[in-house]
Amino acid sequence: MSSHDPQVLAFHLSKQGGERLRSMVQGAHLGTLLGLESAAEEFERKAVQLQPEVMLVEFNPDEAGMSEMLTRLRRHVPRGAVVAWAQTLAPEALLLAMRLGVREYLPAEADGSSFAEAVQRLLAGLGTGDQEQGHLLGVMGVKGGVGTSSLALSLAWVASQSTSARVALVDLDLASGDLAALVDLEPNRSMLQVAQEYDRLDSLLMDSLMAEVAPGLRLLAAPGDAVAAEEIKGAHVERALGLLLSDHSLVVADLPPRVDEACLAALDRAKLLLLVTEPTILGLRAAKRTVELCRNLGREGDSVAVVINRAGAKQCVSPKELERVLKLKPMAVLPNETQVLMEAANAGRPATRDWPRAKWSKAVSALAGQLFNGNGDGK
Repeated sequence: MSSHDPQVLAFHLSKQGGERLRSMVQGAHLGTLLGLESAAEEFERKAVQLQPEVMLVEFNPDEAGMSEMLTRLRRHVPRGAVVAWAQTLAPEALLLAMRLGVREYLPAEADGSSFAEAVQRLLAGLGTGDQEQGHLLGVMGVKGGVGTSSLALSLAWVASQSTSARVALVDLDLASGDLAALVDLEPNRSMLQVAQEYDRLDSLLMDSLMAEVAPGLRLLAAPGDAVAAEEIKGAHVERALGLLLSDHSLVVADLPPRVDEACLAALDRAKLLLLVTEPTILGLRAAKRTVELCRNLGREGDSVAVVINRAGAKQCVSPKELERVLKLKPMAVLPNETQVLMEAANAGRPATRDWPRAKWSKAVSALAGQLFNGNGDGK
């Protein structure tokens, strides 16, 4: 996408939608409207012929042929970005839109300024020239409370200390992430500044947003506030991850136990996704749902691995039973050492640092050995 005012081709399903899309483009004072089509075939034909930089679409996940059309547009208009305007913000609709390649998702009340901001994010996010050098490891709990953050922190710490890698740790549980607390930090800058400083964000500014955890390990914290988290969009997370990957050998992303814009941005870039569960019936059910979701998102095989935490607790399900149900052999089985992890959390230190002889720490170090080669890159 070039830096000049982009060409926009729009598609609407309803009269109200057509009026809204036209007013958004006109109100944005940014871009040339090439056409406003109501027939899918004509819209697709013009898109392939004109190769617009922005395709503004009234999105309805239940509309027949919508998914197929967007899939074809990704293939035949590779430089065009799809911006969806929709009447619903339902998580399943947002998830489907992201799976279909939608770059920006505008709510029903969006106006010209909303569309202008979306286009500016697209312009800023493309053509930056950043070359990514590192690998992204995603760590995601199948539900809350399974020890995901402790694992992400300890893996990042082991990677930074056992290799010469420059490691970044990113808290993408934007509303309630607690990585900063786990390392006894109260940073005054976080992912929120990525959104607020997006128009001038570069490597130097990104570096200033991070807090040092240990030599070779830095943290980009979550705002930890539900209201502030609403300001952070998928495009902001994509840009942040791109800059981090250009400056670090390894980026470890602590993901929320739900699929949102931030999570999807990380899933698109992650070389490997670790799904963390616990050996309980609830953990097993949540893991089964999450594994199926990953498969629906196109992540399976070597790109997804399961880690069982708190194995050996009373009345827990055996690792073999989890393997049978999930049809995945766990990459690692971490023992139940609640006391060690509680002490580590209270002290604000990685367990693998101050409790290296604990069984849990040894198991995590062994897992890190599987994940990282001598250069700190994810295998």
